[in-house]
Amino acid sequence: MTETFVYKDVILPKRLQGVINCMADVESCREELGKLGSQWDLLTILGQMGGTRTDMTGTRMGFQGLTAELLSQLGLESLKKTVQDISAKAQVVVDIVIRNLFERTADIGFLATDDDIRDFLNEIKMYKAEDEGAGHDRRRLTAAMVKRFREYVAKYSVYFDIVLMDPEGHVAARLDDKQPLEQSKDPLIREALATRGEYVEIFRETDLLPNAGDSLVYAYRVTQNNDPSSRPLGVLALCFRFQNEMDGVFRNLKSEDDWAVMTLLNKDGEVIASSDEYHVPIGAKMELALDAEYRVVRFAGREYLAKTCKTTGYEGFFGLGWLGHVMLPLDHAFDQSGDSDLKQRVEETILEAVMSDPQLFSQELRGIPIQADQIQSELERTVWNGNVCESDASSKVLLWNISRAGSRTKAVFEESIGNLHETVVSAILGDVEFQAALGVDIMDRNLYERANDCRWWALTSAFRRLLAQETVSAGDRRKITDILQYINGLYTVYTNLFVYNAKGEILAVSNPAEEEIVGAIINERWVSQTLALRDSQRYSVSPFEKSNLYNGRHTYIYGASITDVRDSSRVLGGIGIVFDSEPQFEAMLKDSLPRNNKDEVSEGCFGIFADRNQTIISSTDPAHPVGEKLNIGAEFFSLPNGEKTSRIIEYRGQYYAVGACTSFGYREYKVSDSYRNDIIGLVFAPLAKVQEQKAPIGLRREFGMDIGRARTGGLDCVEMATFYIGAKWLGVNAQCVVEAVNFKGVSAIPGAHPIVRGKMLYNNHVIPVLLIHSELRAAKPADESRSSVIVVQYTDENDKKQLIGIVVDSLGEIPEIDKSRIVESPSLFDRKGLARSVVKPDPGSECSEMFVELNLERLIDCLTDDIQDELAAEFKQLNAQFQA
Repeated sequence: MTETFVYKDVILPKRLQGVINCMADVESCREELGKLGSQWDLLTILGQMGGTRTDMTGTRMGFQGLTAELLSQLGLESLKKTVQDISAKAQVVVDIVIRNLFERTADIGFLATDDDIRDFLNEIKMYKAEDEGAGHDRRRLTAAMVKRFREYVAKYSVYFDIVLMDPEGHVAARLDDKQPLEQSKDPLIREALATRGEYVEIFRETDLLPNAGDSLVYAYRVTQNNDPSSRPLGVLALCFRFQNEMDGVFRNLKSEDDWAVMTLLNKDGEVIASSDEYHVPIGAKMELALDAEYRVVRFAGREYLAKTCKTTGYEGFFGLGWLGHVMLPLDHAFDQSGDSDLKQRVEETILEAVMSDPQLFSQELRGIPIQADQIQSELERTVWNGNVCESDASSKVLLWNISRAGSRTKAVFEESIGNLHETVVSAILGDVEFQAALGVDIMDRNLYERANDCRWWALTSAFRRLLAQETVSAGDRRKITDILQYINGLYTVYTNLFVYNAKGEILAVSNPAEEEIVGAIINERWVSQTLALRDSQRYSVSPFEKSNLYNGRHTYIYGASITDVRDSSRVLGGIGIVFDSEPQFEAMLKDSLPRNNKDEVSEGCFGIFADRNQTIISSTDPAHPVGEKLNIGAEFFSLPNGEKTSRIIEYRGQYYAVGACTSFGYREYKVSDSYRNDIIGLVFAPLAKVQEQKAPIGLRREFGMDIGRARTGGLDCVEMATFYIGAKWLGVNAQCVVEAVNFKGVSAIPGAHPIVRGKMLYNNHVIPVLLIHSELRAAKPADESRSSVIVVQYTDENDKKQLIGIVVDSLGEIPEIDKSRIVESPSLFDRKGLARSVVKPDPGSECSEMFVELNLERLIDCLTDDIQDELAAEFKQLNAQFQA
């Protein structure tokens, strides 16, 4: 059983305690319903005092019970939306950083095996041991090493410094020459020399970076050869641009009107990065919300809605146990800014279909308007019947006010739920935009590394020396193969690495299964583009197309030229790296899809990468294979870089919320380098099935036209009981009306005439119920449960009073009509003369519509001519059975 608490006389779920008071929209709804509740109390008392015979107690209690349900659902939906938003951001904050740092663990392992670094340490040691005065040679060697470091950081711009030390911690060479450190005493040195792991990762203060505070550093030992247990020559440390990276992460996640504070915490819950350091400073200890869906926490004298997330890890890497933590000030947590142009961006029919579909909103929430409508319908019938019976003008005014209170109460329910529907749909559209932007960000970050890898590996000195020879022997090719295989073992996102000469002939490959292509000439255009590169910062990328180098599947092949060590303008060949695009892209898309509370991809959601020509690059949905066109609106593919949009579209029998974002690059990749390749990330979230448009519900209108105007009660006036059949406003003389009752009492008569809807028990008599919509050329009611049955009295051919029911879609007013406004029009509908007259609008009323007075006697005569005897006999028999 759901736990509850009492909030301002309303019983609500316990989950809303402490947050409901911050939901301005819900509070506004509660206040208005509270005022209406007071009106109901007053109207009930006045009704009892005035003798209108209208008991409002049941209606009052019905709306009161529904008020608690409405406020509960409004509050729970608002809470759900906000918690999902902060949870998604908290997860992304930590996961996107972990993805980045996973690449760093491979960087340090590979760079520590660089032959140039090994040679440098060996030579420095030799000079140091043999000739303390050979300063010039050491400076020359050091300058060359620093130049190589500069080349590395120019490509892997996530680092700001590289430090190379001997086993005792003496600095042999470093990129930042402004640092005066000569020898490090940091335990990092000893750990890097002794570890059995593939890297050492620290985030703390270190003497390598004095006065820098906590710093993220990756270190590993440099050994004599690729065997980690061989003799250590020194220790290499890569210093990561941590704050710079986090600034970019926060900038991409934060919008202008976002009150959330995003932070990255260490495993002890201390802030190590903050999106607003003036708000939440570095070093602050946070109260975690790890195991709960959310928590209300206090920080610096203010309450926040908070969520903390552990990383889901990447390729088995979990880093240092960092946590994503997002806090949203409670007084701004439920700001419902909505989407001001939602109705302009989404067709109204689509919006209505989405809002009524069970996929999106709970049965409880969807049931509230239905219950409110039922209560209001009963109230309308009660008031309508009261108006029929009452002749006193003051009683009619009271009844009208009762009806108005009911209409206003129902309107508050509908308006509140309608606003919530729009807010939820807007939130979904915002979510798919966010996820689409996340997808292309992950892609750009990943491919940034690919552009770095090919350029750096092209600078491998062994490649440059071996290709500079006039001929490359079988033994030299074996050396190149060994290096490629070693690299590929560290970087598993490639299916193959290959080196080719200036003629495009493949000399060596990393994948033993691809050895048959050694010796083949590659004539692809991207090869000639690669061989034309003479700048070590430039690289080439093949078009995304089928390639024999990827078993006939679509992929990108990144490449860089290999140049002569002595003359970098002389191109000797190139390196090609075959990106394993199929699983890698699919994994990126899956990581960017919406998820449920079980961390599973939400049912029916799928993601796609496509280019501007709408060609699919990758998809998580088998129905959208790579290489095919994605046939949706062109507006998704014309977005400028970094811009995103969302729409609700009809696609393959479903309505989908589709978010799209065009790639915007990462650091210099596709931003300041020469490579341009716009990719659009798209996320599809199903909202509703496309169904046939429902028939329109009969016209419903508030009571009140002409009510409150002076009543003469004279012979020149006649009282009309009005109602709606389809869109037609009709009426009959009120003296003919007995009562309006609920349709639910009607039961069908098998084999009856089409105009006979059925029978019902009324005052111990079985009476026929007629459906006259077809005679009036009106659509039959789509939902008969919303209909009423007007019981009317007529005189049959034997001058005997008879009762019959007529199905109407909704009830209208009971106005008193001056006879001067009644104009006879017996042929208005057809030659049967079903219309007695047309009632013109009152010149003093705001209403400018006319209604038609039905000729009740003629109507019944026409409709029952063919079935009069049949009806009479059947109902006589039914009544006899009932009385018995």
